[in-house]
Amino acid sequence: MSNIAPIPAIGTAAESLDAVRAARLGAAALLGLAPGSYARDHAAFELLSDQRGLIAKHLTGKLAGMGDGPISVLSVGCGDGSLDARLAAGLVRAVPGRPVRYVGVDPWPGSAELFTAKMAAVGSGELSVDAYVASFLDSPVDETFDVVMFVHSMYYVADVGATLRAALDLLRPGGELWVAIAPSAALNALVGVLAPPLEGHRQWFSADIEKAFVGAGIAFDDVVTLDALVDLTAATDEVLDFAVQARLTSELHGPVQAYLDAVSVPGADGGLRVPHPVDVFCTRSLTRRARSGSVLP
Repeated sequence: MSNIAPIPAIGTAAESLDAVRAARLGAAALLGLAPGSYARDHAAFELLSDQRGLIAKHLTGKLAGMGDGPISVLSVGCGDGSLDARLAAGLVRAVPGRPVRYVGVDPWPGSAELFTAKMAAVGSGELSVDAYVASFLDSPVDETFDVVMFVHSMYYVADVGATLRAALDLLRPGGELWVAIAPSAALNALVGVLAPPLEGHRQWFSADIEKAFVGAGIAFDDVVTLDALVDLTAATDEVLDFAVQARLTSELHGPVQAYLDAVSVPGADGGLRVPHPVDVFCTRSLTRRARSGSVLP
């Protein structure tokens, strides 16, 4: 996609990435991130980034364009609910008295509990909330929605095409499917080198999502790129681990930091930041598809 930022083509960045590859040559796969610490490390990472705010602003604008009637949202990979609580609160404030239905799905019980607590803190009697501890394709969700969204959760699914089709099955007529996922740009070049396989596959990025849309015969309306930056200059080891989606060994810290220095750009305050854009795909359903694949009027 033309709007996806490429990996910086400067020599020092390419050389630094090669040094990371060389440090991994012939070595066993690194350990992955444990579910129990994933949410904590993710939250610490987000404090150093402006991306969540950009996503919240963009999705709030999209929700505002969906009218003032009752609305229902399914958040797949809801995590601790930090983003969803902002969106739900915005929906409640925008149209007082409007029924809002919000469902979260996450495979880790700890995240589902945090999601439920944050949504309860929104404190509106018009907001109905449920959470399911499950992977998306195994979830017991049996209702349809105005919005089904995957925000930074499509990386981990086993079959992107099957996941997209199942998500469309859950859309009401005129409903929208949103997929927010990072391209394999500067930061995620490290993920491609360092992250261990996930259930037999690597993490997917936005080019994989585009390919899956096309392969499944699903047209997407647009892709919007949000150009986020993250300050990793003084990140803890745990935040660096989250950034590369693997537990770094001591000998990798030097090469990884050299690469991050090489791809960093000045932020608004003049401090160095690592670009980590996110692409937001959107597709709309004109009809409601049954789980069998037939089309209902």
